[in-house]
Amino acid sequence: MPEGNVIPAQVLAEAATRDPMELTRLGVAAAKEERWKTALVLLAEAYAIFSAEPESKEGMLKIETDAEEPVARRQARGRMFSYYGLALAKSSNSRAPEGARFCEIAIQLEPYQAEHYALLARIWQTARNRMKMVNAVDRGLKEIPKSQVLLELRGEIGWRAQNAIGFLPRDHPLNVALGRMMRKKKKPLPAERSGPIPPKKKKKP
Repeated sequence: MPEGNVIPAQVLAEAATRDPMELTRLGVAAAKEERWKTALVLLAEAYAIFSAEPESKEGMLKIETDAEEPVARRQARGRMFSYYGLALAKSSNSRAPEGARFCEIAIQLEPYQAEHYALLARIWQTARNRMKMVNAVDRGLKEIPKSQVLLELRGEIGWRAQNAIGFLPRDHPLNVALGRMMRKKKKPLPAERSGPIPPKKKKKP
């Protein structure tokens, strides 16, 4: 069912909170229900409140992880950025690059949080950019190889083998050429027989 018109003041009044962590929780819940406009309002408000806090600099949240910051608060900030990015992309395909930038901030905050890479992949899926979608999953699995979320997403979108030359981009001519060579199927070896080999039939004279 379409979300319909969303009045920001009404959404915030219904939220009845100025706690950025609670606004983030509500915004994430709205995004999971695909109420993208509502999610944008709630997460934008959470961002504004986080940014106005004393530890922020010139209206922007600091990216460096503060060892004294409670884990739950740091996780809330990370989710606020990544889900805001996804909501932006879902609100308009043309805003996917902008949404991806917010997701990248979340990854800087929490590089070992699989959810951020999965959301970045979803952003590029919305923009129908499969190469960047696969790259997002690649990056996540490099940091968290056993992530069930990313492994399932890998199976969903298909998997590309690692670059032939790891330090060059996937679309570099050398990687493209070597990738084609490596994908050529080798002639399969004949299957081994089990049991005794039957004698050859003698030709009739």
